[in-house]
Amino acid sequence: MERLAVADDGPTPAEVSGSDDTAVTLITHRKVAARDVDAFEGWLDRSGRALTGTPGYLGSTVISPSDSRNDWTLVQRFSDAAAARAWLDGPARRALYEQIADVEVLDEEVTLFRESPSHGDEVSVLISSTVPAALEDDYLAWQKRISDAEARFRGFRGHRIQRPVPGVQDEWVVILTFDTAENLAVWIDSPERKRLLEEGERFNADLSVTTSSFGFDFWAPGETARESVMKNNLLVLAALYPIVFGWSYFVSTPLFDGPHAIPFWLSLFVGNFVSTQLLGWFVMPRVFAMFAWWLKPKPGWRAQLLGFGILVVVYGASMALYAWLLSLAA
Repeated sequence: MERLAVADDGPTPAEVSGSDDTAVTLITHRKVAARDVDAFEGWLDRSGRALTGTPGYLGSTVISPSDSRNDWTLVQRFSDAAAARAWLDGPARRALYEQIADVEVLDEEVTLFRESPSHGDEVSVLISSTVPAALEDDYLAWQKRISDAEARFRGFRGHRIQRPVPGVQDEWVVILTFDTAENLAVWIDSPERKRLLEEGERFNADLSVTTSSFGFDFWAPGETARESVMKNNLLVLAALYPIVFGWSYFVSTPLFDGPHAIPFWLSLFVGNFVSTQLLGWFVMPRVFAMFAWWLKPKPGWRAQLLGFGILVVVYGASMALYAWLLSLAA
């Protein structure tokens, strides 16, 4: 599933490459200050009416905050990426956002999904810096100008801002993602970026830049490694254990042992190669989609217990099944 994410005060998602005849879904998560909830809820109604009659618009759904999720979710479907792009860049949407210019936005993320999955060797840059409290509004406005510029570059996938977490993380962190290292380098070396960095020099105290490709967490878009690494690893174990055992019991032992024996080091390599390919391309994207409710930050204690409980059952059932199969072969 192709994904882009922007989290700042005026999101402008990047151009989506690929076929223009694939239906897309635009999902906006927005957290607003408590005093502005009524104004924002009224604005959501106006936003839905404004889309009526828009070419390519298929419908929308609004999901209100709940005990386990404190942001508003607006789901808008379009017939293709071109229709979504026309709405995102059009004057009607800009006029709507001007109506809530006074609403205090605590956090926002915009995500555009295609309905056909795709994978890529996405590369991210993590940029951390210390921003004085008095300059936070100016910093967000500056980041908005940066994300607008990035969105015009080939391969842009997302620009997400993480605010400081008291007692855990003192810096602001920007996660910038491109589809390839080459396209990322074009932006990093561009005159536009140099100009914007000079413009925001006052925000660059203790600036740190780290480049990283995605690990296990790329299967679970929207989650940071800090928030979900333990859960991600537990889910990987739940999927990896059956694959490794199944390969050993049904493939490796009957085919590679006995008269057709191959060196152990080669058998081990083949097994690991098959396991990682199955995990990366087929199994884990589906597993993480199934457990998306559990991987979200602060899912609630009931959801937490249910998720861990399901994994305990899966682990126990897997081990019991494999012990029984081995006893049959003894």
